Amino acid sequence: MVKTVRFRAMLALLLVLMATPLAAYAHVKWFSDFSFSDPPLPLNEAVTPAFIALAALTFIALGALVLVDDRLKEVGWYQRITRWFEDRRDSALLIMRIGMGITLLLSWQADTLLAPYLNITESWVGWLQFAIAGLLLFRTTTPIAGLGVLLLYAIGVFQFGAFYMLDYFLFVGVGVYLLVSNSRDVRIRGLRIPALYFSVGFSLFWVGLEKIIYPQWGLYILQQNPQLTLGLDTRFFLTAAAFIELALGYLLIIGLLERPIALAVTLVFFMTTLVFGKTEVIGHTIIHAALLVFLLEGPGRVYPAPINIHRRLWLRVAFASVNFILLLALLIIPYSYVAQLQFEQTQQTTLTVAQK
Repeated sequence: MVKTVRFRAMLALLLVLMATPLAAYAHVKWFSDFSFSDPPLPLNEAVTPAFIALAALTFIALGALVLVDDRLKEVGWYQRITRWFEDRRDSALLIMRIGMGITLLLSWQADTLLAPYLNITESWVGWLQFAIAGLLLFRTTTPIAGLGVLLLYAIGVFQFGAFYMLDYFLFVGVGVYLLVSNSRDVRIRGLRIPALYFSVGFSLFWVGLEKIIYPQWGLYILQQNPQLTLGLDTRFFLTAAAFIELALGYLLIIGLLERPIALAVTLVFFMTTLVFGKTEVIGHTIIHAALLVFLLEGPGRVYPAPINIHRRLWLRVAFASVNFILLLALLIIPYSYVAQLQFEQTQQTTLTVAQK
């Protein structure tokens, strides 16, 4: 009886995480009047009491989710659902080819590079995307398409800068996934799942940091859609949404509750379409494909997920909680520093142009 109550409490915690507000998933740059000429929030101002409290709450929640994951593996209906997905894992590559192909064609048609508002200035880049989409029609040419996706990402770094393109780091994982998909070496082919988890998780984590360092961009969206705040203080709500996104990205990186999290995120992404429209569909098509791959593939078979490095339950709890704080500190400090450099460079460029 005690175990049943404890499991229901832990499952309720997971459901709360799944029922996140839609604004937590909005890619701010697609819907806000953003500019790198906007001053980033200094780190000493970003780390508020609310920030510390939410970091502590996330620390506790992540440890609890390890217990949820451990208990779920023993539940009959969850095991049956897992087997149903695993029986269809051979379709994962096809889903990724279709998702990437649609993304490339939509970008080609809109004269953008891989995602909304990454506007291209050279027509040959658009036709390159069209050609790569054609390569995805055939399994034998899929690795070449993977190289093409990596090339497109490199073009994005050259045109928009590495700092901006880290939002779209997931395309590196997609490129690697497609590149090694036909390898006869099981160890090489097995790299595609860890690469996809890490890159998608990192992208979610990175845009979560954006909501903290550039709060004015997120606040602009909430001012246009006040119903999203659920009546909460706008700035607190934005910080909470950022931590939800940070937590979800981190869960994908460490491979904890990969199937439930993938299902929750893809369902919420579909719901955000009601608020943000076609741009949301275009921008998140490739993420939907990756999340469907996670549903089918699970943690993968060749390389263990980081969370499974430790066998003892208490070590996995400590791993999930402590490493979140370490990763947060490891990324938010350079993010804040580079954002300030970006702001100063933009200001200097504007001043130089004005003087001319």
